[in-house]
Amino acid sequence: MRVLSILEEFEYENVPAMINTVAQPTGHARELTAMLRALSNLVRENLLSMCVDTDAEGYIASLAKEASLEVIREMGSYVVFDNARGIWTNTRLKGPPFGMPFPLMLATKEAQGIGREILRVRGYKWWALN
Repeated sequence: MRVLSILEEFEYENVPAMINTVAQPTGHARELTAMLRALSNLVRENLLSMCVDTDAEGYIASLAKEASLEVIREMGSYVVFDNARGIWTNTRLKGPPFGMPFPLMLATKEAQGIGREILRVRGYKWWALN
């Protein structure tokens, strides 16, 4: 629900940024495991696809279900916690200059609708409210 709530507004996002947004990052492996499991479930439910490139017009190009699941499986090897900064990061990004932070997760229109309903019922970042 947290992922869909954030994607309701942005439509797409990179995985480390999403983890850092929906959790208070501590670096525990369970944070990454939970995110990758959630992404896999959303892909299987046709609410999300992964993107690793742009098309000829420069728009992010969505991958098919199996390719999206493969990208998610591979992320465990290069999405790591940066202890110095206290955030999850993609170790494959080199720069400056930095390019698009692939892979990106892309929400379907249905997922965005679900995200809007979650926000209507629970409010913005309900998980951070105490």
